[in-house]
Amino acid sequence: MKNKGFAERLRTMIDRHSEGVVRRFAADIQTNHQAVFNWLTGERLPGAKSLETMWTTFGIDPLWLLTGEHRTRGPVTLGVAAPKVPAQSKKESAAFVAEEVRRDRFVTVPLLADAIAGGSPRRVNADDIEDYALIHADWCPHPENVTCVRVRGDSMSPILTDGSIVAIDHGRCNPKQLDGKMVAFRQGDGASVKWCKVVSKDLVMGLPENKDSLAADSLLLFQGDDIDDCIIGSVLWWWGRPAG
Repeated sequence: MKNKGFAERLRTMIDRHSEGVVRRFAADIQTNHQAVFNWLTGERLPGAKSLETMWTTFGIDPLWLLTGEHRTRGPVTLGVAAPKVPAQSKKESAAFVAEEVRRDRFVTVPLLADAIAGGSPRRVNADDIEDYALIHADWCPHPENVTCVRVRGDSMSPILTDGSIVAIDHGRCNPKQLDGKMVAFRQGDGASVKWCKVVSKDLVMGLPENKDSLAADSLLLFQGDDIDDCIIGSVLWWWGRPAG
């Protein structure tokens, strides 16, 4: 059976929450009972809306349901080293910065206006740029591939809070290489920052950090041909204020 593990986990949830009655479970998650029967065969998977409803109604984690994995989040490591500061300059930070600027050790990265957050670098023009960020070159080895955008909403809190600025590397877009990484997904005409989870070669999920935000249509699913173009780029780093 295709997707056997998923079908078995779904059956367990139907038994637990609806006394094994498929029609009752379907009614509770506001879908057709035939769709649930199709899921139980393992031939089809539920869409994002059904997964969201299962979460909000029964607390069924979509990641666990689809993959059997439980979400755990430890310290976030982005693999970006701090700028190399000579020992003798640590106590003379102003002089160090001035020297680095003189040596062109900083690069400018465009901060895009919210309206084109889902665009790619080749579509950017002067009207799309709200401002520029001055970044040390050690943190941005390929500035020609990087843009910055503001985050709206709380789906990635407490890591990213509303108003945080993320730097997106448009040179890294292959889901297979970004499994478990924070990325910017295409979402309609815009973009949405989520954790990338490659469930299979035919299914990629965009998961919010904030589980409560599943009620706000923040779970993303990409299947088939949509997978090839679902990621705008990977998140290099961000600026933001801590939550609370």
